[in-house]
Amino acid sequence: MIKRLDKLEVATSDLADASSIYAKNFGFAVTRSADGKSATVRVGGAEIRLIAQAIDSSSEGMIGLWLEADDVEQVVAKFHMAGLDAGKIEIESGRRILTIDPKLANQVPLYIFDRKA
Repeated sequence: MIKRLDKLEVATSDLADASSIYAKNFGFAVTRSADGKSATVRVGGAEIRLIAQAIDSSSEGMIGLWLEADDVEQVVAKFHMAGLDAGKIEIESGRRILTIDPKLANQVPLYIFDRKA
């Protein structure tokens, strides 16, 4: 049903510092966006996306976990079989995206998508 981890989004108050941590401590190549508001670290077939936000350092951390599924309608069906409301599927950038209520995912902002749009 779920194929792979696609992307982990992390909010940071200091994009340059966060980028340097991934480069210096882990040896990852970090690619800054053209607008300077984010940076991407590729890890295998997935990515960590660092997003600059006007927050204090105590609010830094994960703001989105993106999982790719074969078919989000199957994910919705599994939720319904478990007695849960998965929400509605939205279409964006050629993907069908299901936004899962964080209460159903241990307070994790979770997005499940497929490429069937």
